[in-house]
Amino acid sequence: MAPINGMKRADTSESSVDLTTLIKPSTSIQNFKSISSSQPTKEQTCVDLYGPYPSSIPVPTISKDGSVPPTDVTSKAKTMWDVQSYPDHRDVGTPDEWIPRDGKLVRLTGRHPFNVEPPLSVHQEHKFITPTCLHYVRNHGACPNIKWEEHRVRVGGLVDTPLDLGMDEIVAMEPRELPVTLVCAGNRRKEQNMIRQTIGFNWGAGGVSTNVWKGVTLRDLLLKAGVSEKNMAGKHVEFIGAEDLPNKVGPGPFKDEPWGKLVKYGTSVPLARAMNPAYDILIAYEANGEVLQPDHGYPIRLIIPGYIGGRMIKWLTDINVLEHETKNHYHYHDNRILPPHITAEESLTGGWWYKPEYIFNELNINSAMTAPDHNETIDLASSIGSSYEVGGYAYTGGGRRISRVEVSTDGGVHWEIANINQIEKPTDYGMYWCWIWWTFDLKVADLVGTKELWCRAWDESNNVQPNDPTWNLMGMGNNQVFRIKVHLDKDVNGKHVFRFEHPTKPGQQEGGWMTTLAGKPDSAGFGRLLEQGQPAKEAAPAAAPAKTAGSKLIKMEEVRKHNKEEDVWIVVNNKVYDCTEYLDLHPGGADSILINAGEDATEDFVAIHSTKATKMLDKFYVGDLDTTSVAVVSDAEEERLCPKTGRKVALDPKHKHAFKLQAKTVLSRDSFELDFALQTPEHVLGLPTGKHVFLSADINGEMVMRRYTPTTSDHDIGQIKFVIKAYPPCERFPLGGKMSQYLDSLKVGDTIDMRGPVGEFDYHGNGKFLKEHDECYATHFNMIAGGTGITPVMQIASEILRNPDDKTTMSLVFGCREEGDLLLRSTLDEWAVKHADRFKVHYVLSENAPPGWTHSIGFVSKELFEKELFPAGDNCYNLMCGPPIMLERGCTPNLKALGHKEDNIFSF
Repeated sequence: MAPINGMKRADTSESSVDLTTLIKPSTSIQNFKSISSSQPTKEQTCVDLYGPYPSSIPVPTISKDGSVPPTDVTSKAKTMWDVQSYPDHRDVGTPDEWIPRDGKLVRLTGRHPFNVEPPLSVHQEHKFITPTCLHYVRNHGACPNIKWEEHRVRVGGLVDTPLDLGMDEIVAMEPRELPVTLVCAGNRRKEQNMIRQTIGFNWGAGGVSTNVWKGVTLRDLLLKAGVSEKNMAGKHVEFIGAEDLPNKVGPGPFKDEPWGKLVKYGTSVPLARAMNPAYDILIAYEANGEVLQPDHGYPIRLIIPGYIGGRMIKWLTDINVLEHETKNHYHYHDNRILPPHITAEESLTGGWWYKPEYIFNELNINSAMTAPDHNETIDLASSIGSSYEVGGYAYTGGGRRISRVEVSTDGGVHWEIANINQIEKPTDYGMYWCWIWWTFDLKVADLVGTKELWCRAWDESNNVQPNDPTWNLMGMGNNQVFRIKVHLDKDVNGKHVFRFEHPTKPGQQEGGWMTTLAGKPDSAGFGRLLEQGQPAKEAAPAAAPAKTAGSKLIKMEEVRKHNKEEDVWIVVNNKVYDCTEYLDLHPGGADSILINAGEDATEDFVAIHSTKATKMLDKFYVGDLDTTSVAVVSDAEEERLCPKTGRKVALDPKHKHAFKLQAKTVLSRDSFELDFALQTPEHVLGLPTGKHVFLSADINGEMVMRRYTPTTSDHDIGQIKFVIKAYPPCERFPLGGKMSQYLDSLKVGDTIDMRGPVGEFDYHGNGKFLKEHDECYATHFNMIAGGTGITPVMQIASEILRNPDDKTTMSLVFGCREEGDLLLRSTLDEWAVKHADRFKVHYVLSENAPPGWTHSIGFVSKELFEKELFPAGDNCYNLMCGPPIMLERGCTPNLKALGHKEDNIFSF
């Protein structure tokens, strides 16, 4: 494909430079085109002040082995298109294959779309001006391939003279050129994801860059269109880009402008800000002296200094003056900082996306360290008498100047002031739109005993970074003090070195102290944090109503006579079914039907059954319910007592009861513990070991019911606890997990309906148990769990280990994505030590294994089972709980391959 028409490169040096050597901090000028009277009178351009600019030529990684184009190709290239025949191997086969891209950029969302940030080492090398080919990129879809000579920008709405301008016409207008730092709203988001999963991907601390931008001011365009500077209150200027993007939330709240299946990316700013020359809003067509690169909005884009990057529309097509804020889909469903207690479910049901107070526009204050780099080391013996230059960046919004940066080596008890290299010159209006770079000379000897390096920034409004994070659903604006851990290690040669560890690495790169359990903060604005939690599963589709198959009327009194396993009737949507033969066919096991034997099961059945399962009922239809008979039948409940203790039992298999939440503890970025009170402090739950509880709720007008296994038992009086993982919306499941998000939104004092017990496994003790109502005996249990599937197997293990006379032995394989997802690991490890003769555990991490990890990496396999589990035998049973794909593809086939009989394999 031919290069984009019009792409050309200014005649500047291709060598990268450290701009701190070119401009002294004491230099002061009035603006970017003229200098103060104390300086020579000749007009200075941005390239005089901030150049020569670093090379814009990308160096693609053309194969998985790290190969790059020949040196003579990149060294002789005049524009990026001279390396177009060498696409990055990750772009091959994607819609963006035509764009040459630098292989050093860290990919945050896989091959496509292109969302990247440069490594911090790149920022450390280039500092103030970022090479355009290494500037961070946020793309929502394929990059538009737009021709300069064909592109138009329209200015309309409340204007006297609508405009329809070509690129050459815009370039012919009076230009404005200035450096501006762009920051992704999600910069440093991965730190938030390590606390609790947000709905955004893993930006590191490199989602920030600075270029010198050239274009025409928005003010000049609006004046050209006849916009008045009077009566601006309440009016907005809307900006729309060229790309068509998917709508994931429906028609939206604006009935006069409903959102279609495809939407444009757009935003708006107040007209008063647009017309204020101090704010320097720019319609830009150049960066660092060259036309824009495609990923940065070629041929024209919006630059709003001091705002988040998400408001700076790329591939700009339309500018409209409106009486109101834009109604664009992405203006609302992106770039919001919601309160920390708001979950994905609650954000939709509570209308939080449309509350103006939570919009994220102006940047908040932030800083990070680029030196030392992650895993950089300093030799202790040879450097003990020298100093090390710590350094990094800092930025803020609103045109404010960074007034100071401070460094602490003792956890914030004392702070020392760093040196600021003030390269940017203020505008005529005293505005500062760029980051600053700072350094701090640290004596290596002072690192002895130092556990962490901290940095924080202040601006001229005395805004300062907080010590602690505050989590939010989108993970935006993360700006707590930046902390680097200091470790005293030995290198491969046995020498003592100081090793530095950053909080995270961007994207899917491994490493960082926040990825470990010990690295979690005590709290993040929504509760106390303890451990870690695992990936979304699909909610069951709503059931279809049964079809009428006859007109025979059956009284409710008759239905209630059929309430035993050998003779079970239920009512669904006022239709009566004889489910005796259906029990063996029922996908969820017999207990899910028996719990409703002789009763109206409509609410429960519709809540948990798929259309396919409901359709299977048709052949068991026996007649219609005589609805007049329902009211005269007594529905009195019986008092239930625990046969072991004589205490009252909380659970009822026939009726739902509301249980009040008395405590909620956040365990990780996406898991939490719920503690519900029973009817009285003296009640016991009444749940046999191995069985579950149905939780049900009306969610957005739909009755939803799900099975959960509590972590408590009848030994815990007056309470029932659950460990839950929240499944937020994702690309595969746009609505996420309905029940898990609902549970995540519960607050202390709220209630939820429970009914039970239910399940096909009932452990009686000393190896004896019922499996699908058949009596069985085990001397060994192999237990395999994935994620929150640990709770049912732990329930059984806990009961066995509680009884010293129960000699049943257990081997547990517990698989998760990363170490922090190993829920309740401390308890499991304690059991493995205290009960080593009866219990052992082995962990499997599919990714992000920490240094020194002694357990398995990857996925469950035949070889792993053969090594860690008990061999097949008549009295060896395999108990599994986890994601279906893990059980169906990883567990059952490998267990059978090792000789385990199908009857000896049970899945919760």
